[in-house]
Amino acid sequence: MSHWVCHSCGARYGYALERCTHCDVALTELESSSGTVIAVTEVSVPSVGHEDAPYYCALLEDEDGSSLIVKLSRPVIVGQHVTVGVPDEAERIVVGVLGTGIMGKGLVELLMGSGYDVVWVGRSQPSIDAARKKLLERLGRVMDEGELGERLDRLDAGIRMDGLHECDLVIEAIVEELEPKKEWLRVAEQAMRAEAILATNTSGLPLDELAAVLEHPERFGCLHFFNPATRMKLVEVSSPDTTSAQTRERLEAFARALGKVPVTVKSRPAFVVNRVLMPLINEAVRSLEEEAASAEQIDEAIRLGLNHPMGPLELADLIGLDVVVDIMDNLVERTGDGIYAPRPMLRTLVGQGHLGRKTSRGFYDHSAPRA
Repeated sequence: MSHWVCHSCGARYGYALERCTHCDVALTELESSSGTVIAVTEVSVPSVGHEDAPYYCALLEDEDGSSLIVKLSRPVIVGQHVTVGVPDEAERIVVGVLGTGIMGKGLVELLMGSGYDVVWVGRSQPSIDAARKKLLERLGRVMDEGELGERLDRLDAGIRMDGLHECDLVIEAIVEELEPKKEWLRVAEQAMRAEAILATNTSGLPLDELAAVLEHPERFGCLHFFNPATRMKLVEVSSPDTTSAQTRERLEAFARALGKVPVTVKSRPAFVVNRVLMPLINEAVRSLEEEAASAEQIDEAIRLGLNHPMGPLELADLIGLDVVVDIMDNLVERTGDGIYAPRPMLRTLVGQGHLGRKTSRGFYDHSAPRA
């Protein structure tokens, strides 16, 4: 990918512009570059469905001390080395993603924005086609036509697992249920190269049970990304006892390469974040059941009182109420602690098919922007 240079003031841009924003002279197009991030700011583009399509304006400094302003579709941090455009051939790895739900789409968007070759596998052709269409809509908000076409050439989307043989790493992100995950992981491993790593994005299912169905559990671990994967910095990295030290190191290094912050956690029910979050969501639902306040008022109180960026009820809608209930049920089963038992209102909404943003209705109506 090219970058554009102003020969008057020396400013450089990693996206197409006709004239310099500083001195209003014509820019010259040059070849791709790279540098170290010395400053970055996030810009969110409002869109339908209460989603944001963020991009990141970063100031890079290259080896000769000159600066370059770039627009990126992935988050970066100060001190991180960034290559503008697609990485060199030697830096590329091929990453597989299993699943076309919220996390599957989010992971593919993150990987494509970071320049990786991606093999995307869904359970049916209609589901992969619909997910691909949604992905193009989101990437189209932060990439120009040329860059988008370039990235799409690096995407192999379908329903066959044969393409996983080309992958260096495969991330499973299907429904948060134990038996389906076991089957997909088992079949995926059979299609992969012997030296490739297989990871699950589970939010807290027992990793030892997932590893038990694999022939090479030493090359298996967990990369728990958070929704939306393109924006959330944290990745909980966990593994069963059978995972090799080399696999753990490679999983952490991969998360860092994406600009994420890997935090190693023990393989415990729901790991750390969801273990703490679920009781908070439950108590917010209890307050709503008892009519202590409206959903909006409860969320506003938590945002302001606890300095959270999002209230627990709107966060539950973002996660998916069905996923929240599954996590809570799993916690009750594995810990025996009734504090995690889903509140009746949660079960009622899920039973009615009101699962949050993905169905346009949960605790909030997401069919139109809220005031």
